[in-house]
Amino acid sequence: MTIRQRMKQIMVGVIMVLFALLMIAFDEKAYPVIVGVYATALEFMGIRLIWYYFTMARHMVGGRSILCRGVLFVDFGVFTGSLALVPHIYVLLYLAGTLAFSAVVDLLRAKEAKGIDSPWKLKTLQGGVELLTAIVCLLFMNTPALVVDIYSLGLIFSAITRIVNAFRRMPAVTIS
Repeated sequence: MTIRQRMKQIMVGVIMVLFALLMIAFDEKAYPVIVGVYATALEFMGIRLIWYYFTMARHMVGGRSILCRGVLFVDFGVFTGSLALVPHIYVLLYLAGTLAFSAVVDLLRAKEAKGIDSPWKLKTLQGGVELLTAIVCLLFMNTPALVVDIYSLGLIFSAITRIVNAFRRMPAVTIS
């Protein structure tokens, strides 16, 4: 990871912490903001993947899968944005479901990393905290203010993990 990439990760982590603290301050009023930010993030990720496909990945093996993932991210972003007008309970189920899915992916990546003797403990911790956050959000689904607080704490943890990863030494892979 270059110094520029490290600085970018640190800045994104700090912005995530500030955003989470702002959501905690506004409590229940921040609920639609969570949906909007989540939808926007998914759409930007999809657009980034589609851009990557057209600039480079179309020449790669498996490049079409990147295009498909980009289109799916844009679709999920539009779908998430349309959830702003439905009752809170459905949005909370959707957010908790996507968070649980992300946790399972992180736990599987950590298991794979452990299998090849790669660093895996931080990824396992991150997946476990994401899964715990999703379960707690499901348990306290009837109080949107508490869900915003729980989601914000999960966001703070994710930001701290991002900052810690920026300071970690990455192994250099060389081909001889």
